[in-house]
Amino acid sequence: MESARAANPLVEPRRYHPWPAGHAHDHHQLLFGLDGATELEIDGHLYRVDRDHGLIVPAGSHHEFLGLDGNLQVVADFPGASVALPARLMERPRAFVLDGALGTRVQALAALRPANPRATPLNWTVAATLAGDLAESLGTPDVHEAASVFPVMAIDAYLRANLSSALHADHLAGHFGWSVRRFHTLFADAFGDTPHRYQTRLRLDRAVQLLADSGLPLVEVALASGYPDQTTFTRSFTRRFGQPPGAWRASVRA
Repeated sequence: MESARAANPLVEPRRYHPWPAGHAHDHHQLLFGLDGATELEIDGHLYRVDRDHGLIVPAGSHHEFLGLDGNLQVVADFPGASVALPARLMERPRAFVLDGALGTRVQALAALRPANPRATPLNWTVAATLAGDLAESLGTPDVHEAASVFPVMAIDAYLRANLSSALHADHLAGHFGWSVRRFHTLFADAFGDTPHRYQTRLRLDRAVQLLADSGLPLVEVALASGYPDQTTFTRSFTRRFGQPPGAWRASVRA
């Protein structure tokens, strides 16, 4: 059975005060620098978010932060069951470089300045887009990673590239050289979900982007998102987001 209605992500520009503060929260947080700089301390390590650098702050991590003069960043608050990103990617603080497609995307989002950035359909569209760009940016395997390590980001990239195919666990296990039972166990641990449910989240992330950014008929959105027909797509979409795709598209356009 597919997951129930999802918790909503939030993506918006934020400035931090120029005096020390600290807290923890129950959602993952991603910071994408735009201007100036913000310094954060997590578990004794100092991180800097600026125009060239971003940071993953895992849920539950207490962090101290200080906004320097002129700081501005796009901040994405991602509950664990919202957009599709591997749980393993979010389990520890991780700095990343804002270059290429990811840096371009962040700058474009900053320039967009929507009238209501907290509108749920719009936030899902932006969040899904950022999540996909981040996954692509961080998808290169770690040079220190042993061949026997479960290749989380390679699997994520393979799933994103093959959304139109019905990739069952036995196919994925064979493709990456694991037994089906072992693959399923390792996948659930690394992604925080079963292969089927994670693929569903990926497909619906793709769908919300297509509903916002294209004029495709709903049946073509369904097929492009990996669903066999519009009926199956509408049922899956409504279960996750609480409204059918046609109403969602109208909300984004409004």
